Amino acid sequence: MTADRASEVRGIALLRLALVPVALLGTATAEPDATTGAYPWVMAAFALYALAGLVVVLARRGAAFTGTGQAFLDLVLLALVVYTSGGPASPLTYVFFVLPIAAALRLSPRLTAAWSGLAVLAYLAVTLPHPRTTLPGDWQLVAADSAALLWVAGAAVMLSVLVGLRQRALAELAATRRALVQQTLDAEARERRRLAEQLHDHAIQNVLLARQEVTDLARGVPGAQERLRAALDETDRQLRREVFQMHPLGLERAGLTAVLESLADEAAERGSFAATVTVAPEVERTGASELLVSAARELLGNAAKHAHATAVRVTVAPEGEDLALTVADDGRGIPDGRLESAVRDRHIGVAALIERVRAAGGELRIVTAEETGTTVQVRVPPGGPDAQAGRRRGG
Repeated sequence: MTADRASEVRGIALLRLALVPVALLGTATAEPDATTGAYPWVMAAFALYALAGLVVVLARRGAAFTGTGQAFLDLVLLALVVYTSGGPASPLTYVFFVLPIAAALRLSPRLTAAWSGLAVLAYLAVTLPHPRTTLPGDWQLVAADSAALLWVAGAAVMLSVLVGLRQRALAELAATRRALVQQTLDAEARERRRLAEQLHDHAIQNVLLARQEVTDLARGVPGAQERLRAALDETDRQLRREVFQMHPLGLERAGLTAVLESLADEAAERGSFAATVTVAPEVERTGASELLVSAARELLGNAAKHAHATAVRVTVAPEGEDLALTVADDGRGIPDGRLESAVRDRHIGVAALIERVRAAGGELRIVTAEETGTTVQVRVPPGGPDAQAGRRRGG
């Protein structure tokens, strides 16, 4: 039994047992001749049944004490309680409300509707043939109680629907969060592997080449000095390029425009498109730069892999009180349903980006069409996540 199911079973067991003192107090104020001689025995049986149910559930053996059979036993015992405590004049007719409410805890609208209908039928079966019922004189009383029971039944079904939707939404959110965490771990592993490959396949190889050229230079091999200088210069460029892309170091030293141009050039080479970058001078250095760079990297990467574009434009400019990063391509657009299926297929880069942007107090908008390509705009406060956290504390 799952933890949620166990909590539900315990709740129903407590609700059933709590009905015993409520019923006893209710009949204590009733007319002396309202209850029959069987009523104390029926209440005693119900009390023992409710207590036994709670003990079994607390002993974590609730699976053997739940289900349809138990619900029918609840219905029969409640019907006997109402019948022996006065039928239509019983102060305990409200006990039939327990069934719709208990069923609603199962988060199944169909089950709640079914047990609500059975509760109404049980009420009518108890009150209509009861000796104290006089028809048509008591029809208003029976109708009023039936209407009240139907109202509670409807509310229970609505509650079951709404809570069920909320629970499914939370489950989907939890699954998405887990996928985002895994995606982050995978991205970190990929970046480490990429960095290791770049250093090993390029920088280290050039260093080894330079060491060989030093030996050749010492031996007087012609051209060794030029080859040594070329190897060292290439190593310098490779290391600078890797350091440049490690943020915020690259941003602090080169600025937003230079970093975005580097990312755009790299994506343009992979995606075979022309890339242009335009950054408004007043937003060259801002607290949101790191987030904008992260967003641009993800969006440019997607354009290189999926857009089949000939041109991509990257712009950063103020928009109202926010900063707006816009990445627009003239590619084939995003197919219908692709964004919705991305998380299920574990391609959640955009989903992770949306979460980061929202956490910073911003928003991400996507406009896509087969004829015009895709335009993605990311709007964030100029102060970045720290400013948003301060705004929340101040609010």
